[in-house]
Amino acid sequence: MEKQQNKIYLQPLKKIVMKKNFLLCLAFFGGFWILFWSFQSKNVYFNTLGKISSNYVYLGDGDRGMEKKPYEVITNDNVLNWDGEHYYSIKEKGYVANEDWRFAFFPLFPYIWKLTGLTPSYVMLLNFLMFVGGLLLLAFLFNQKWDKLILVLALPMMVVFLIPYTEATFFLMFSIAVWGYMKDRYWLFCLGMILASVSRNTLLLIIPAILCTEILFFIKERKIKTSLYRIFLGCLPVLIGTATVSLIQYGSGSESLFSFIEVQKYWDHRLSLPNFGNLNDWSHESYGINIPILFMIGFPLFFYLVAIACKQFNIIKKDAPCFSFSSDNKSDYLTLFLLFCCFAAFCSVILFQSGNLHGLSRYVLCSPYFVVLVLLNHQKIISHSLKKRIITFVVLTLLSLIAFAIMKYTSAIRFHYIGYLIIVSIMALYLFSDFRQKRFYNICLFFTFLLNILWTTYLYNQLLCNGWNYA
Repeated sequence: MEKQQNKIYLQPLKKIVMKKNFLLCLAFFGGFWILFWSFQSKNVYFNTLGKISSNYVYLGDGDRGMEKKPYEVITNDNVLNWDGEHYYSIKEKGYVANEDWRFAFFPLFPYIWKLTGLTPSYVMLLNFLMFVGGLLLLAFLFNQKWDKLILVLALPMMVVFLIPYTEATFFLMFSIAVWGYMKDRYWLFCLGMILASVSRNTLLLIIPAILCTEILFFIKERKIKTSLYRIFLGCLPVLIGTATVSLIQYGSGSESLFSFIEVQKYWDHRLSLPNFGNLNDWSHESYGINIPILFMIGFPLFFYLVAIACKQFNIIKKDAPCFSFSSDNKSDYLTLFLLFCCFAAFCSVILFQSGNLHGLSRYVLCSPYFVVLVLLNHQKIISHSLKKRIITFVVLTLLSLIAFAIMKYTSAIRFHYIGYLIIVSIMALYLFSDFRQKRFYNICLFFTFLLNILWTTYLYNQLLCNGWNYA
């Protein structure tokens, strides 16, 4: 009886929270447009952003330069720079056998785009709506208030949900799958995961993550039938979605059912030991974000998974709740699975790009894996003592700062490294959200949010200028 009464009381509260969350997303989008349009004016630009930054200019022959100039006007041509052109081509004419490099790009996003009839200059609206739909779904599922959503919206690679890439589609479909899993509706989980696998290559990330998760649970629980059953249920929709993509591409003239993997040769992706002494990127903008991600998220993630494995293997005897996971607890299972997904995303960059960090922020920060982990485990993080959190933050920040400073790729400190400041700020705000001076905390939170809106306009304009590719 008490539970039913609590549900009745919570419903109006949830509606209020959801309205605030929606308004926050709307504020991000509205703020983006206000700033972007303002910086198209010479007077506004040269008296504000133009005093501290420059914009890219395409010089031809693959070379770019920088000069102080107002933001570009969005057109149907310049919004398709970089990979946007591939998705547009699939939208317009499907896959073509003599353009086999396009098999690397999955079809769901261009098919949805085709159904809407939107021109390239308006596809930003479609992508942002899909992202917001997924984010609000997760916020409602995990009862998250505006302060957690603002941390997500302040992530310094939010621009990938505005450009004509597949990230927003994948984010929405994977969020639907998470909803289905948490609500015990397998049909919904299956549908979401199939669609997620038709929007992006999940075969080499999600299936290994499922297998690693089940191995750790099996070692502790010794339930072979249960583990095999869960592996079957988890892998089935991924295999169905991937097979759908294979058949679509094979019917369009691909020479193999695995063309989407084979064409990675065009990007020179091959297994190799990472060269940590020569870390680089395709752009300074993404480099400034990827370095702190590598040191503040990637390395701790690796050591945390090792500690969890040691606990599951009973190597760590001490009772450590932060390392103990049970397959009977949905949150535990989902958390461990998502940790392996994020780790697999790190490995796909670190082990296959010879020290080039390009795409790391896109595959990790902007993934639903990372966002769900952020929303699901915040209380666990702040349950650790303040002293531990401060030491961890200071050590990881210093490591990333030292690495950033000594790398040959780093140029003079300029505006294009603002992403570094934002990601460090986000980490601090996430770790110390229980800070007693709430007013000061909220000021820092909103300042970071506004700074990221400014940064997002800068990155979006870089797409239009055909500057160095950050995604």
